[in-house]
Amino acid sequence: MTFAVTIVIMLVLALLSALILTGIVSAPFGNSFSKAEKFATSGKVPCPPEKALPVDPASVKVQVLNTTSRQGIASDATEMLTAAGFAPAEPGNYSTEYAGTVEIDTGIAGVVDAYTVARFFPNSKVVLTDATDKSVTVLLGTFYDGALSADEIQQILKSTDALTAPAQCLPLSDDDLELIANGGQLGAQSGQSGQSGETPESGAPEEAATEESAS
Repeated sequence: MTFAVTIVIMLVLALLSALILTGIVSAPFGNSFSKAEKFATSGKVPCPPEKALPVDPASVKVQVLNTTSRQGIASDATEMLTAAGFAPAEPGNYSTEYAGTVEIDTGIAGVVDAYTVARFFPNSKVVLTDATDKSVTVLLGTFYDGALSADEIQQILKSTDALTAPAQCLPLSDDDLELIANGGQLGAQSGQSGQSGETPESGAPEEAATEESAS
């Protein structure tokens, strides 16, 4: 009798396992072992809010810094942003070279602004910092290949598409999304500092921006 009961139990368990594996029945305990969702933090690439549209360029606080020894690229990029309707701060230099194309640094409050700027810098990436204001810092790196043409600028400005999330970005937390929805009101506004407040992902130490001839 005991042997028969054991066989029945084993058959029931085998059937239940098959149903779970095929997806017909969901495991009642699976969710408790799932990994917690990772959200964007300082130094990571944040996703823009879903369906977020570009903001008015004139409302964006942005500065371009040249991290390379190439002359004039920050000035050219600043002129490009001006032609696109931005009112950027004076360009400057960053004394440690960023070994990439373009890194765009901003705090949580400035994520939408940063992605608005990123449209004008192909192959750029937005990196989250600890900044509490909406300022955006553009770091031109080793592989930056110059400003867009007037036609390319106009084509971007005419687009009504939502901001594009890069493949490897991390979502913002609900609190961060609420902060953005509320206009980024978080503490005192630190203003345009002339530096990113974060180390570029190349691992260089934080450096102050200076307005030198290479900009």
